[in-house]
Amino acid sequence: MGKIKSPHVLVFPIPAKGHLIPLLDLSYVLASHGLSITILSITNEVSHLQPLLDTAASNALQIQPLILSIPAIQNIEELPLSQIPVFLQSLQTLADPLEQWFLQQQEQISDGFGFGPPVCMISDIFLGWTQETATKLGIPRVVFHPSGAFGVSVIYSLWAHMPHQGVESDDDPIPIPDLPVPTTFRKSQISPFLRMYKSSDPVSGFMRHSMNLNSKSWGTLINTFNDLEPIYIDHLQKLSARPAWSVGPLFLQREQKTDIVVREKPSSSIESVCLQWLNSQKEKSVLYICFGSMCILSNKQIQELAAGLEGSQQSFIWVLRDPSSGLPANEYGVLPDGFEERIQGRGLVIRGWAPQLLILSHSSIGGYLTHCGWNSTLESIASGVPLVTWPMFADQHFNCFLIVDYLKIGVRLCEGATTVPNREDL
Repeated sequence: MGKIKSPHVLVFPIPAKGHLIPLLDLSYVLASHGLSITILSITNEVSHLQPLLDTAASNALQIQPLILSIPAIQNIEELPLSQIPVFLQSLQTLADPLEQWFLQQQEQISDGFGFGPPVCMISDIFLGWTQETATKLGIPRVVFHPSGAFGVSVIYSLWAHMPHQGVESDDDPIPIPDLPVPTTFRKSQISPFLRMYKSSDPVSGFMRHSMNLNSKSWGTLINTFNDLEPIYIDHLQKLSARPAWSVGPLFLQREQKTDIVVREKPSSSIESVCLQWLNSQKEKSVLYICFGSMCILSNKQIQELAAGLEGSQQSFIWVLRDPSSGLPANEYGVLPDGFEERIQGRGLVIRGWAPQLLILSHSSIGGYLTHCGWNSTLESIASGVPLVTWPMFADQHFNCFLIVDYLKIGVRLCEGATTVPNREDL
């Protein structure tokens, strides 16, 4: 008799860090429990998967990449918000190659090679169209939510009911239908994808249809935990009449701190610089400032934030992202002249990437000024660090509501991607 193969799961993420990293963490967890995992990559360049593949190989875990590239694919984090729905629609062109790959797995297993065809597909919330592919292949599809249960509940309600349609003013309150607790947001706080929706636009139609297809999935996985937002986890289960599992915080599944560093990015000298500086600070004295991988501050925003930090005499570590290729370099990412020299010893500015989990877990960190991305929110909660919020777009306004109004573990500073904060408030 041949060796019995372990169940094979196909994982399909989108290549945005906030979505990709937790789904890679989930892949690691599933492989650790004996499943064989194939992770679909839409680019020929798989450096974003390599740390996981290396860790899997060193632990004898069955994880392999599947490359189904799209010609001239762009980095989603470099795209303007208006182009992201077009990018997501373009991923649907992978349906036929995916089906062909599935048939090849059936042929290989009959010859005794490979993992065999997948018994299940796990794909991102923005890949609702894969529900139709999974149905065609005769396998269950589980939708993965990198956001929290509250934020996802709001997003599903908005796509299903479109309560913002016809609302003229960005400041007008919009009641969100069918939530367990009555909740209102302003139009300006709703995702640009929804605000851009036009019934006559094919891309808008695709986005809404794809999002609503998630209700037909076999089940739901949410990167949250029961004690954080139990009524919304229960709500999502009732909404689709399908199982809903809270599986987070997924980053805590990594056994070693070295795994955490590798998870974020291959280790570099930045890690030792951060830790050396943090070790020199008093306990709970440092404000950590970071706005994620997609939020880029204008020079006006940076000037006010820098002036507020300098005037406050507060110790801080500030992760500042350089402008993307689509933005004028002279209008974004520039610190005031002499700022770093004036705050030397009291402040540390890091360009680009920083080991966020290691920073947040350090005893010198006493607060986190954040954009309210869900991964950052979970990491801060798990580290016991209170939050100062500056939500900008996507689900960040919903996460801010959860942090400040529902959980009461943070305070608002300001909101909006173009808002220039007042240095005195800072």
